[in-house]
Amino acid sequence: MMNPPELFARIYTRHGHRCPMSTLGGRLGLAAMKWLGDSAGELQAVYGNRTCAMDGIAEATGCSEEAGTLVVKSDGRHALFLQSSQASIEVELTAEALEMACRYRSLCNRLESGWDGLEAEEQARRRTEMEAMLDELLPQFWQAEDRTLVKKKVLSF
Repeated sequence: MMNPPELFARIYTRHGHRCPMSTLGGRLGLAAMKWLGDSAGELQAVYGNRTCAMDGIAEATGCSEEAGTLVVKSDGRHALFLQSSQASIEVELTAEALEMACRYRSLCNRLESGWDGLEAEEQARRRTEMEAMLDELLPQFWQAEDRTLVKKKVLSF
């Protein structure tokens, strides 16, 4: 297992475990912050789904539900709207990013089927298989170019 970059280590600590969507939330937040630039003022964020991505967004942007600066607008999109006093941007996960995350979810669904009836040894084997996929997938998310994972729509006032 590779050690994650500092931001992603913080995301996994906040989130309680490693997963594709918290990682992708971090990438959304990073991309939005980069493309928003040095706009001064407090940030406000809106995300379109209550998913693990919210912990990544919170760590990358500093916006959080607890502080009232991150709001969920359940529209089913994996899109982040980020606004400062001077500018705003919307970023959304690409189909490729979602497909990569979905491969992990599909593996988990298959391996977790009948979990309670499994012997401890089989549960451990299946956990190892899921962790191996994370070890392969997460570094791809950390290192991918923004355009592979995120598409942007620049908004202006």
